[in-house]
Amino acid sequence: MIATITVNPSVDQHILVESLVKDDANRAKAIFRDPGGKGLNVSKVIKELGGRTYAYALVGGFPGELWKYLVRKIYIPFTAVPVKGDTRINTILTDIRDHTQTRISAPGPVIHHTRVSLLLKKLLRHKPKPFLWALGGSLSHRMPASTYKEIISALQRDSTPCILDADNDALKAGIEAKPFMIKPNEYEMQRLMNRELKTIPDYLKAAKSLVVRGVKVVVVSLGKRGALFVTHDDAFHVTTPSVPVRSKVGAGDSLIGGFALGLCRKMSLREAARLGVAASTSAVMTEGTKLCRKEDIPELLPKIKIHSL
Repeated sequence: MIATITVNPSVDQHILVESLVKDDANRAKAIFRDPGGKGLNVSKVIKELGGRTYAYALVGGFPGELWKYLVRKIYIPFTAVPVKGDTRINTILTDIRDHTQTRISAPGPVIHHTRVSLLLKKLLRHKPKPFLWALGGSLSHRMPASTYKEIISALQRDSTPCILDADNDALKAGIEAKPFMIKPNEYEMQRLMNRELKTIPDYLKAAKSLVVRGVKVVVVSLGKRGALFVTHDDAFHVTTPSVPVRSKVGAGDSLIGGFALGLCRKMSLREAARLGVAASTSAVMTEGTKLCRKEDIPELLPKIKIHSL
């Protein structure tokens, strides 16, 4: 079983418009609402692919109640630690005419450190112990950059590996806890390294420097170029087939979910990577906030190529 942690969850509202016009009234063609946050998205992917999962989150206010209602509707078991303030509502505007997307992400509520401490106590008491923990996403307003570092340190002392998907200072601090795996995208990796990276060798060198610092697996998602996987003993580039891109929302979460599930099912690192990239490719083929689809995977898997580096 794979458990996930979302410290800054969201209700994701996806609005479809015929042709977005600034400074004018725009009529919505359709509106969809989904429970969001990187940790929960990983749980959704694992469930979609037939795995077992459990989700933890910090939620508050009426939007928090809506988040819980929406999670119950998709039958993912969860524990919600209540906080003061409102869980954020994010908006995704899709222009049907030109297929562009505008995403507006809210900052989230101010969360007192005692709530994070309570969450951590619940995580450490979770039975049975998960195969691994997946956590990530933006930190809530005023939440210390060291939050993920503290959570990872405690969970890995309890002998359960952690996957971290974060950005900026939260990622920099989180790496100090030596998580089992991190998954920056190409832009997050450049910010982490504080320099421009362009080629596969550039990213490979950067990833190896993080492995030396104690991260067991570094995965860099590279958009249309696929993904780079680097460990102490192996390094390979996974490429994807050309597919119609309908949305980029959740592609990274789908990669993590598929890869984690593959490891949980005792696949080799390379075969787990293939499953993760297939799930990520499926995610970009779906509309709005929808993630990967199980039925896409058998057709995609043979088209995912692995190149040793």
